[in-house]
Amino acid sequence: MTQRSRSKDWSEFLVVADRVLRVFNEFISPILVKHEAESISLSNVLFLISMGEGEYKVSEIVRKGRYVGSNASYALKALTAAGLITRRQDVNDRRNALVSWTPQGAALVRDIKANSTDTTGYCRDSWDTLAALENHCARRVVA
Repeated sequence: MTQRSRSKDWSEFLVVADRVLRVFNEFISPILVKHEAESISLSNVLFLISMGEGEYKVSEIVRKGRYVGSNASYALKALTAAGLITRRQDVNDRRNALVSWTPQGAALVRDIKANSTDTTGYCRDSWDTLAALENHCARRVVA
C-alpha cells in the first residue's frame, strides 16, 4: 500500500482504521482458535470486549456503544450460543436483560487484552485522536 500524505480528512483516517480492523481480526484468529471461539466474528468479539467485566443491562450497552438494536441482538445471540456470555431477565425491570461474561468469555477477553498490550505508548497517544474523531462525527449527527 502506498504511503499517503497526512490528510485533514477523517474519511482517509477511517480507511486506515478499517484496514487495521482486518489486520486485528487476523491477529486474534489464533487466540479465538485456542479458546474454541473461531466462529465468532470480529464485530461480536469487539462487542464482547466492550461489555466489560460485571453484569450490565443490554439497554446500557446499546446506548453506551451506540449499537443498532438488531446488531446488538445478533451479537448477544451469537455470544450466548458460543458460551461466552450469560443472559437473564432483569427481575427489577422485566423489559431489560442483564448480560455478563461467562468464565470462558472472561478468559477470551483476558487473552486478547494480554496479547494486545502496547508497550510503545502509541495506543495511549491514539486515544486523543479517536476521541476527536468520535466527537467530530457525533456533533455532525446531532446538528
